[in-house]
Amino acid sequence: MPTALRIGIIGGGIAGLTAAYRLARQGHRIVLWERQRQLGGQAAAFPLLGTALEYFYHHLFLSDRDIVRLLEELGLADRLVWLPSRVGFFARGRIYPLSSALDVLRLGVVPLPDRLRIGLVTFYLQHVRDWQRFEYVTAEQWLRRWVGHRAFERVWGAQLHAKFGPRAGDVAMAWFWNKIYLRTQSRRSLFERERLGYILGSFNVLIDSLAAAIQEAGGAIHSGVGVEAIVRHENSWLVRDSSGATTLVDVIVATVPSPLVAKLFPQLPETYRHKLLGTTYQAAVTLLLQSRHRLSDIYWLNIGDPDLPYTGIIEHTNLIPPSYYQGRHLIYVSKYVEQSHPYLALRDEEVLAAALHHLPKVNPSFSPEWIEDYWVFREHAAQPIVTLRYSEQIPEHRTPLPGVYVANTAQIYPEDRGTNYSVRLGNVVAAMIADDLRQGRIAPSTRVSGSSDR
Repeated sequence: MPTALRIGIIGGGIAGLTAAYRLARQGHRIVLWERQRQLGGQAAAFPLLGTALEYFYHHLFLSDRDIVRLLEELGLADRLVWLPSRVGFFARGRIYPLSSALDVLRLGVVPLPDRLRIGLVTFYLQHVRDWQRFEYVTAEQWLRRWVGHRAFERVWGAQLHAKFGPRAGDVAMAWFWNKIYLRTQSRRSLFERERLGYILGSFNVLIDSLAAAIQEAGGAIHSGVGVEAIVRHENSWLVRDSSGATTLVDVIVATVPSPLVAKLFPQLPETYRHKLLGTTYQAAVTLLLQSRHRLSDIYWLNIGDPDLPYTGIIEHTNLIPPSYYQGRHLIYVSKYVEQSHPYLALRDEEVLAAALHHLPKVNPSFSPEWIEDYWVFREHAAQPIVTLRYSEQIPEHRTPLPGVYVANTAQIYPEDRGTNYSVRLGNVVAAMIADDLRQGRIAPSTRVSGSSDR
């Protein structure tokens, strides 16, 4: 019998589930804890209109190969569809289409010379490969220089501020480069609309399939159960969870946000803790509206107008037709905020009331009568802020503690966080554990039998 480990996975998002799936298939005994009752993290969906829909909007890009390969491996390739999307930019009280290079030339929010500069800079960034030099300059500094102050303030600077608020000036150009590069990779040419992927039936299709495969391989999944404390016990780790149970494991993979990792492992050396605690996250509040009518014909509407205090409006049923949702229109109204922002503490009805006040700016015909139902979702660790020299601040997957690994969104770089890169994180940490086992850097404290330590 090959050497097997008892492996604890903290966090049942896409990274944790992927790592658990890979490690369970290698013959290790897996125990996964997820504090929320539902698996999937930010990609999770809830039942709606005869199917399911994500709490937070999700799609795939053509370059998202890791998650596509996983879907194929799980026999889910037929559930993935690729569809053209319409992107827009809201500024000065109107919507500007922004799906192609020609749309950039028609972007009336700035004069023609500025549009040409934006188009040329976009083309340039699309072809940059040596992005590492962008680690040492902020997006604001670089963009002001190359597109000019007016174009920056009215277009890209306005979007940075809508996303990062008072921290907009701290964001490294490396982050902005990736946003441009990634979106243009989902177009066959500058003059075509991007194509985006979606899993029909929601990302729960993938999440549920991963969970089933883990359990079929003998893994245990404890949803609605968080990890409260972890202590070293001889050559193992003793995990106490919120149900009061304790579990001995040889290896721990923590996929939760970095500050929580630091809290769970106070014995980490200060240099590693400094990296964990140096990650600053933007929070997100997303209002989902079920409407009788569509708000616009745009799927992804970026906001660059200070009179519309949101980061973006994503009209899901402008990508996946309303016919999949009993003819209803589903609209996400998203706002990223710093952790201390009062918007994060608003009651659900206050979030709705604010949106009902502002949405007529997007469509003057909009009426509150359109809205049949609504939901408000909050995520406190939605977006790590990528600052200068970010690569030097990323905590290593292998922590200084024996058999303890970290795989979370703060380690996704230079790409922005997303389901594809969470799959890649899970793949990477699982391969790392397999290699460490082969090299003798980790070992089971005892031979794994069929009995449980719980």
